[in-house]
Amino acid sequence: MSKIDLRQYKKEIRAQMRKLRREMPPETIQKKDREIYERLIAMEQYRCAKTVVVYVSKELEVDTRRLMEKAWADGKQVAAPRCIANTRQMKMHLIKSMADLHAGAYGILEPDETLPVLKDTKKAVCIVPAFCNDFRGYRVGYGGGYYDRYLSGFEGVKIGVNYSDCVRPRLIGGRYDVPIDVLVTDRYIRRCRQHIG
Repeated sequence: MSKIDLRQYKKEIRAQMRKLRREMPPETIQKKDREIYERLIAMEQYRCAKTVVVYVSKELEVDTRRLMEKAWADGKQVAAPRCIANTRQMKMHLIKSMADLHAGAYGILEPDETLPVLKDTKKAVCIVPAFCNDFRGYRVGYGGGYYDRYLSGFEGVKIGVNYSDCVRPRLIGGRYDVPIDVLVTDRYIRRCRQHIG
C-alpha cells in the first residue's frame, strides 16, 4: 500500500469543505448554526463548565458569537485564542465582552495580550473549530496545528462543532492530531471518547 501524503490529503479535504460551505444558502447556515447552538447549551458539559474556551467565528465557520453572549449571561468565564507570533502556538485570554477583541493574525478577532491568560482548564469546555470531523473525534483544521498544540495540554472537555454535511466516518490522522471528546452538529451529538463525564 502506498504511503499517503497527509498534507495533500488534508488540503483536498479543506478545499472540498470550503466549496460545500460556500454553496450552502445563508438561511440553511443560519438554521444549522441555531441547531448546533441549541444542542450545545443543553449539554451537561456546557451547563457544568465554569469556563467556555471558544474560537471567534468568521466566514465559513460555525457561529460562536451567540454562544459567547449566552456564556456571559450564564455567569461563565469566556476565553478566546490569541496566536503567538512565530511559534504556531496560542494562548487563551479571558474576555468580558466582544469589545475586548481586535483584528490580529490572519485578520481574526483576538483578545489583547494584556488580558489575563486562562490557566486552569479542569472545569472548562473548549469549542473546537474544524473544516471536517470524523466519528472518532479526529478533525481537519486550518493546517497550522495551533489547536492540536493547545489541546494536548487542555484538561477539560473538548467539544467539536460542525455541520453534519462536513462529517465523515473516518479521516486519516497524523501522529500529533488530538481528538475531540464530543462532536455537536445540526443533527446530532456524538460522543467520540469514552472517558468524559
